[in-house]
Amino acid sequence: MKLPLALLGLSAAQNAWHVSAVPLSTWSTNSGASPHAVDMFNTAIEWNDKYWDDQAGYLITSTSGSGRYDTRHSAWYATQLLARNAPGDVAKAVRIFDNVIAGQYLDPSKQWYGDYQHAPSEPEPGTLKYPDDGPYSSWDPNIRDFVGCAWIVALADYGHLLPAATVSKVENSLHIAAKGDLYRVGGVDGDNSYPCYSNPWIMRTILQNWVGARVGDANLTKSGENFAQEIYDLWSMHRTLSEFNSPTYAGVAMWALALWNQYGTSGSRLQKFGPEMLTASWNELAQLYNANLKNLAGPWDRTYGYDMKQYASLVGAVIWGVVGRDQAPVPQQELGMYHQDDFAFYPLFALAMPSMVKYLPAKAKANLLKFPGEHFFTSKAYSPPFDTYPRNITAWVSENVTIGAETVAETVVGGPSINPSQFSPAVIQWAMDDNQIGCIAHWVTQSSIDAVAAPGSLKISYPNATADNGPVSFNLLFSGLDLANGLNVTGLEGLPGLDLEISTNALPNYTITYDTDHSVNEFVFYNVTYTMPEAFAGTPYISLRVV
Repeated sequence: MKLPLALLGLSAAQNAWHVSAVPLSTWSTNSGASPHAVDMFNTAIEWNDKYWDDQAGYLITSTSGSGRYDTRHSAWYATQLLARNAPGDVAKAVRIFDNVIAGQYLDPSKQWYGDYQHAPSEPEPGTLKYPDDGPYSSWDPNIRDFVGCAWIVALADYGHLLPAATVSKVENSLHIAAKGDLYRVGGVDGDNSYPCYSNPWIMRTILQNWVGARVGDANLTKSGENFAQEIYDLWSMHRTLSEFNSPTYAGVAMWALALWNQYGTSGSRLQKFGPEMLTASWNELAQLYNANLKNLAGPWDRTYGYDMKQYASLVGAVIWGVVGRDQAPVPQQELGMYHQDDFAFYPLFALAMPSMVKYLPAKAKANLLKFPGEHFFTSKAYSPPFDTYPRNITAWVSENVTIGAETVAETVVGGPSINPSQFSPAVIQWAMDDNQIGCIAHWVTQSSIDAVAAPGSLKISYPNATADNGPVSFNLLFSGLDLANGLNVTGLEGLPGLDLEISTNALPNYTITYDTDHSVNEFVFYNVTYTMPEAFAGTPYISLRVV
């Protein structure tokens, strides 16, 4: 006897999950997204499909990590599966929700309350087996935000596909995650959660706002309003995000702002501020992007490489959704691309593209398609408490060469993220030939740097450097020479495609070493180092001029 659905307690949509019915439509056919966004969604989710372990119910990690499986990627994949809704996809998504939620930390006395494991094999943070050395050690506080924002999309747009019990379980998990996120206070217990940490701050804002409204928690809703006001106030100083021009994290910020606009509650500050901030982000991106080189001009506050055509960046995903893969700054060859784990994120960017492009000015779109001509860009960005004053940004963008720089005075070495491998305050990029992009990036060793770009020139000086604390040097990393064709690099003068004239008060006999362990964001490079005399007087400087 076949019982009616109502007696089984199932809606028609939920019954479809039980029998894995073929859907009548999918995200790609009813979303209103452009063909470019659809292509990105399908390409990237099929890439994720290859990492699916059906026995475990997780995605296998695409890079070395805390275990064989990756919680964050699996959580993203669950939402993507619901959007695709092919036979068996919803059942997989339900398994992922169950698995990831089973690994959520539930002890409210711990700093990681509401967070999720990196991988299901991890021990509890803070144990003798897995010591807690603060955030980003045995636990990552940002996972709450990445998982939470992806699951907002899942419930808001595709919750009707899920069994009621799963919807309730995900809602409860998000409520715990949002409450745990409130444990984060910048400067307390090693936490770096300040409004200047743009990408997780924007994500936490929509997490608090949406979850608070969904479950009726007024404290969360109020927190979302406060967080929106705090980052807007900081952004309004110079109309820039503090994580300035990051090929990866500017993309996360734009995605999260699209979530503000699409899922923020009616009348909220998110809905008020989001369109303005996203429009400004598009305009800034369009000024710094060089469609000829398919790269962002420097400086980069946080970067995972020197050529966006070789690694999976999230600004690359944003641009793919607008201009298509062939014209976008993304790897054309998936196998072997650097920083490939972020490719798992691309389908979520595709889902957000209809909301994102709603605020794309026509002129900015034109710049993403075709280089508009030589121009000069200036701006400022501010990251308190790390900056002692706003960073001054200059960039010269020409047809085949870009030069970008920022003047900084900070409390730490390595930029606001305190990571020299990501912080590139002075950068030259150029077309070495029709296929290769060359890059010279300054490796940071000082907390105060005067780096200024001008048409055809870059000057770097250290206003507060002294010989009292050991050798002072300028470390310049050259990368991009993948096909040498017999060239022997002997310095920065005479590189293919770029004629430089260098002047400096450092010692004339520089050193040059070749990296062979891919220790900086997987890229190989030559490190050309100019060292100051042991007892120098005046301000150390080096000047590079295109001749």
